[in-house]
Amino acid sequence: MVTPMHPINSAVQALVPMMEECGIAESPVLLTPDYDLPRCAYEKGVPIQVIFGGRSAVFVANEIIKATTKASFMSNAPLKKASQRAAAAGILNAVTGFLCTTRKLHACRQEEHSECRAELATKILNKRIYCYGDMPDARKLAGNLLVNRPEDADVVLVTGDGLIGDDAGILSELSKEKVLYLGPSTVGTAQLLHCEHFCPFGRGNLQTSED
Repeated sequence: MVTPMHPINSAVQALVPMMEECGIAESPVLLTPDYDLPRCAYEKGVPIQVIFGGRSAVFVANEIIKATTKASFMSNAPLKKASQRAAAAGILNAVTGFLCTTRKLHACRQEEHSECRAELATKILNKRIYCYGDMPDARKLAGNLLVNRPEDADVVLVTGDGLIGDDAGILSELSKEKVLYLGPSTVGTAQLLHCEHFCPFGRGNLQTSED
């Protein structure tokens, strides 16, 4: 039985030719924990700011990640550890932001969380939900329509902590129309895999709100 490719590895494969074409694969990328960064309503953990080409993005990780590397580190890396996948996902966010293919690179303001929850509640209304990630707020919205297996769900919600998990390879076997990525941590992966991404009030930077 062939093991499905992890979605972050698949996203990296999609991004590498784009970086090589633009000549940015060897450009430096800086990953730094920053507890002052706003957190998405569906994410808990350590906000890691990722800076590439002057573009700032975030990935909320389960542990502290601090490194100066190059975007090319992902190219042939197996990314077998969750921390490596978190770093790669953060870099995917920053590089796709730099390439202007993604815009929701930072979380919205806390005062927008309730409206975001309301929009998600409407989006998943009367649908069976499976969650890849803790996301207690989203689980509460799903209520008794939360199911125990992704194959039984109408919608599979994915947050950053779920995305970097060892078992996230199953996402590659699901219909793309069934998967909904939540929050700024997943934006680069979602875009590169052509999956739907939900982050209605996410910001392209920390000063302004972008739709």
